[in-house]
Amino acid sequence: MAPERAERLPEDEALVALFRRRLKQHHGRMRDVVQQFESRWKRRGVDTLHGVGIPLRPLFIPRQRLEQLSLGLHRAVAQVAGHFRRHAAQPRWLHQRVPVGEAFFRNVDLRRAVDSELFLSHFRPDGFLYRDRYVLSEINYGNGVIVSIGYTDVLADLFAHHPLFDGKPFRADVIEKPFGHWVDLMDRTLGWKRPAHVALVSHSEEWPSVVESTPRVRHQVQQALQKLKARGFTVSLAHEGDFTVRNGRAFVKGSKREVDLVVVVTIGCSFLDTPEQFRREAKVLRGTHVGRAPILKPWAGVAVDKGTLPWMLDLGLFPAKLDDGFELDAADTRYVSGDDVGWVTKDRQGLVLKRAFSGKDTFVGISTKPKAWREAVERAALGNEYVVQAYYPMPRAQMPVLVDGRHVEWIDVRVELTPFIVQGRFCGALARYAPDAPGLILSPPPDEMGMTIVYPC
Repeated sequence: MAPERAERLPEDEALVALFRRRLKQHHGRMRDVVQQFESRWKRRGVDTLHGVGIPLRPLFIPRQRLEQLSLGLHRAVAQVAGHFRRHAAQPRWLHQRVPVGEAFFRNVDLRRAVDSELFLSHFRPDGFLYRDRYVLSEINYGNGVIVSIGYTDVLADLFAHHPLFDGKPFRADVIEKPFGHWVDLMDRTLGWKRPAHVALVSHSEEWPSVVESTPRVRHQVQQALQKLKARGFTVSLAHEGDFTVRNGRAFVKGSKREVDLVVVVTIGCSFLDTPEQFRREAKVLRGTHVGRAPILKPWAGVAVDKGTLPWMLDLGLFPAKLDDGFELDAADTRYVSGDDVGWVTKDRQGLVLKRAFSGKDTFVGISTKPKAWREAVERAALGNEYVVQAYYPMPRAQMPVLVDGRHVEWIDVRVELTPFIVQGRFCGALARYAPDAPGLILSPPPDEMGMTIVYPC
């Protein structure tokens, strides 16, 4: 397959060059640094990535750019919330634009959800940062975020023990830790109340398939529980049928203590398949509160994801110019109808086919055989479960890694940037990378995928 052209990630090249020079002086130590990092987290019951998946540097991206794009993405989602608010009494109209099911819009308390300040509380989009624009590929608005932001703390620990982060000029304390910002959001929602009982809730069908069956995810959830308890919270795990409300107070099965805050920890797309649960066992979860305990964040947010991008583009929310001319854009995204099968099949190399809301099932045209691509397109045209999206070559960078666990080598990688945005503010970022290859995407993760964090400079 012929090489594809891709722009370089717009980093602070002076800092990258300085880091490269300084790292040469410590090549002999990096094997011990990595081994100690893996051992330290293994003792804590956390399975880290390994091999080239362990980064030896963060990405050096200007803070101003990160703050601008975070605010711009927040504003775009706020405009979507405004349209949901105006049409909350028109579930059929909304379903025609965001096809999660008319029954979903009928069964959630949409108006109260979008009126709640917690609807716009936080999210972690995926996209590609270029010199003159950021291209949004996935919104991940309903995502519970607990796993991705938990791993940033793991990576922050790696750099806290890194020989170059001694304060001259690289400082480990400059790196934003999203998990801490997420807990601060909980505290602000609670009014800094202590003692406080937090219920972490997930759909009963997602917990075994997403958490219990995936060791790395399970480990991050366990770590999150420990961290929340260390911050003084009493924590319960719950599913949609575990809540009762007595005299306006929320309780969870197995605990006699009132719940003060309900926090969503998985995506909740299972509710799209069974929205009638919001009228039955999950009735207390359909709005913004369980009793007097706020929900962080309302489950109506499930309706804001890849499958919402076609509507956002139709509304003219993208592209949007920021103050300095930098552009905030979204990958061209649309649903596939029977009339589209021909051109989507023909334009295979410039397209990606993805699940619109529920699950991960992705076909990258440039790396998919023509027969398999056509079959996938024909299946997608049968309903509204998939979107087709313009394929963007991810920006390139160079990442130092340990090769064979012994030698430091700078390899070419492709990078996807995921900022963590809290109430419109940049609160840290995770960056996924993988060795350079055409047709590369990072969701679902390819072999040898790694993660690093961003050093805002």
